[in-house]
Amino acid sequence: MKRLISSILAAAFIAGSVMTAGCKGANNNPIDIPTPEPAATSVVVTVPTDVPDFTEAPTPGPTEQATEPPEETVAPTASGVPDQTVFDDAVFIGNSLFVGLYSFGVITHGKFLTKVGLNVNTVFTDPADGGTVPIIDELKTGGYKKVIIHLGLNELGWPSYTTYIAKYSDLLDAVWERIPEAKIFVVGLPPVTKTYSEASTNGINLENVNRMNALLEEMCARKGAVYVDVPASFYDAEGYLPANASADGVHMNLEFDRIWADHITLKVMGA
Repeated sequence: MKRLISSILAAAFIAGSVMTAGCKGANNNPIDIPTPEPAATSVVVTVPTDVPDFTEAPTPGPTEQATEPPEETVAPTASGVPDQTVFDDAVFIGNSLFVGLYSFGVITHGKFLTKVGLNVNTVFTDPADGGTVPIIDELKTGGYKKVIIHLGLNELGWPSYTTYIAKYSDLLDAVWERIPEAKIFVVGLPPVTKTYSEASTNGINLENVNRMNALLEEMCARKGAVYVDVPASFYDAEGYLPANASADGVHMNLEFDRIWADHITLKVMGA
């Protein structure tokens, strides 16, 4: 009997050691951060990656006093009201700002190949949320006719914008190599709030956003892509993102995400 008890205790000790070792190994793996249900001011915060040249995305800054929201959410144009079925043959590639459009149900048509922290380098190496191959390689089998890209937030702190634009230009070429007939839309960066911009130490400020957008627009004209500008209601009297548009000064809340989605939809419809 003593020999039987000793054998049982030894087996239990070995099993416990194996479980402990397994837990230690699991701690070395990345942990997904769940996206909460959206509230009126929900945001998706960008998580840093280990890609060279990467500047981690902003942490929430001081809260600004709210200003009056825009009076309308759909910009009237000759093309009518936004119709998201225009995205039925489209794929969206982007960082946390596009993640929010998908996760919170703001845009319900099209395919989203997005990831928090995505930049012009990691499009070639990282799979989208729920994917298994690099985002760029998922374009081969989708039958897409429109590719809508939004990148740049995580690259605003890079030391060389020339390098950034060169990489973005290479990305457009890589898309066309996989989908020669695709129409590419490059979506500009929304501004940040005045409070965030003035306190920023990571390169994410209004001056750099405006500079980046000018370079993106020039790149599109040179490459034959369509540049999608930023809605007029995203700028206050000084050119900053209105204080009531974002809880952290960078990522828009649902109200402004809807304005942005309508704006993108109308631009794609009219292209």
